[in-house]
Amino acid sequence: MRRFVFPPLLLPFFFLFVLLPFFVVLFVLTTPKIFQIVFGLDYLSALTVFTLIILGSFINIPIYEKEGDVVVRSYSLFGFIYYTVTEQRRIVVAVNLGGCVLPSILALKLLTELPVVPWLITFAFCSAVIYFYAKPVPGLGIVVPMFVPPLISALASYLVVSAFHLPLLLLPKMAFSSGVLSALFGADILHLKDIEKIGSGVVSIGGAGTFDGIFLTGIFAVVFSLLII
Repeated sequence: MRRFVFPPLLLPFFFLFVLLPFFVVLFVLTTPKIFQIVFGLDYLSALTVFTLIILGSFINIPIYEKEGDVVVRSYSLFGFIYYTVTEQRRIVVAVNLGGCVLPSILALKLLTELPVVPWLITFAFCSAVIYFYAKPVPGLGIVVPMFVPPLISALASYLVVSAFHLPLLLLPKMAFSSGVLSALFGADILHLKDIEKIGSGVVSIGGAGTFDGIFLTGIFAVVFSLLII
């Protein structure tokens, strides 16, 4: 009987060079189609919007700056402290153009096509759930379990659309709009008070760009809502 021995590094390389490129290509090919469904765009216009979001992911727009913790550092030589440095950490809060601003504009645009009360109910519920799961992690940012926001957005949108007897065609629009804005509000805006826990430097809302939780919540919320339909 032949035995096949797989080196321990094989699996990470498989994820890095096979699965990751596959999912990236799938995401790039699928997202314009989602824009077509949600916004009623032709393919070229949807591709243009997606391209602008990708390019915008390289741009962070500073909003305000605040002082962080005071850090005292001592330097020693052979057990003797020969000088001490006291510095004030500074935190710059910014928004990412592709990961936050453009998706939020798209989500706000959909509000003109959605009934106000059902949308507010969905938005409030999703924001509360996302806020509960979002946690500040030092050196990393505000972290939320990946599939919680889109699943909650899709499910809440479906329940509200059904409860108000709205056309199911509104479900992807409701899922995208409530998903993006509740992720922004519940995970980021309501946690601005916790940014000192993250550390000094630049804290960018939507800072991971196209692959940030705000934008991905909207995209996957639409995908999950289409699966529900």
